[in-house]
Amino acid sequence: MISNKVLTHIILFAILLAIGSIVYSTHYVSIGDSFSRGQEHSSFSIFDEQEHEEATRSRTIPSQLELEQTVPDSARNSQDNAVKIVAFTDNDYSVVAKWWYTRMTELKYTTHTLVLINPAAVKAFNDTNNGGKEYYRFDVQIVDPGNRRKNMVRSLWYNRILYCLNQLKAGQSLLLTDVDNIFTRYEPLSQFQESNFDVIFALEGRFPTRIYEKQGFVFCGGMTFLKATNATVQIMEKLLELCEGRGTKRCDDQVEWNNLLMEDMNWDAEKSIASRTDDGLVQQGFVGESKTVNGFKAKVWDRDFAWRGPFQTEHCPSEQNWVAMPSNLPFNVTTQLEGLHSKHANSQANDGPQERGREKIGRVKIWEAFCGKGGTNRDQSLGGINDRLRKAVDMYIGSNFENAQ
Repeated sequence: MISNKVLTHIILFAILLAIGSIVYSTHYVSIGDSFSRGQEHSSFSIFDEQEHEEATRSRTIPSQLELEQTVPDSARNSQDNAVKIVAFTDNDYSVVAKWWYTRMTELKYTTHTLVLINPAAVKAFNDTNNGGKEYYRFDVQIVDPGNRRKNMVRSLWYNRILYCLNQLKAGQSLLLTDVDNIFTRYEPLSQFQESNFDVIFALEGRFPTRIYEKQGFVFCGGMTFLKATNATVQIMEKLLELCEGRGTKRCDDQVEWNNLLMEDMNWDAEKSIASRTDDGLVQQGFVGESKTVNGFKAKVWDRDFAWRGPFQTEHCPSEQNWVAMPSNLPFNVTTQLEGLHSKHANSQANDGPQERGREKIGRVKIWEAFCGKGGTNRDQSLGGINDRLRKAVDMYIGSNFENAQ
């Protein structure tokens, strides 16, 4: 017979052993999570552990939580973190990146994230977040600056593919966009995630020209939905291989995307090509399947839904438009704005945004005055296309440069 005292000791020992096992397991899981996060960031992080912890802390500012509490439950639940919206930026474009982030918040999206590509941007956004008045969720993917800006941009396009591939492998679906893409309304991302398509593309204009002339359409590199499936991962691996650039890890991802899709896809595009408008551009979306990746299916949005075209367009996208991607402003307008931006910068004591960022934010705001709700290009009584554009430009200048005239 075991005495009560011995039995009590055995019970106590068993309880202590169980507690120790729980503590050990919790510690092990915590280490595993930390290691996984470290591995996820290891390919691009430029910070030591202390700096990484500081960056992580900067992303939990209550102001963002307060903003997200205003999102309707139906909108928040429909996304449920299934689709992450990402846009890449450096510090030069921070002014338009902040505009984009704010717009997405205003439209009640909750997963939008900036991907910062240079140390100056990381420092600037960390400083802003730590200030407590503004908040911007971000990831970091440092690119090779190279000796020329062209080299940096091509490194960005390679790293954009790499980042997306790593996210997809981790099970994260993405909406890849640009910071100067102009979203006009809320559109639930669950419809893309729950569709039968692995990737959804937006139509481009005519670049790359060789491919446009051969097949009658091309796709935009800066507006794509990517579902986290094995088929999508396989396609993205093919794209990354093309983008290696013979070891340089630099490329034009729009060129490589279109090269890959032209060779790899069977598109059901005959009706869309046959109904092209007078400018030679396909307007209606279509679908296709891969010749080499089993089960890979892709869709193309209608142009009006994800609009891409010349800035000085005769016809704005309809009220059903979700996102607009106008091309560059006419040269004479750009030249005028450069002079005004320069005067404005010289009048500011601590001018942050660089000229490229100022041009982008100018283009975004002029587009909204031109083709947004109530835009000047929607009122035919204002004269011809040049008159309507001039009025939109004057509205932008009047509201932003009244002291720089």
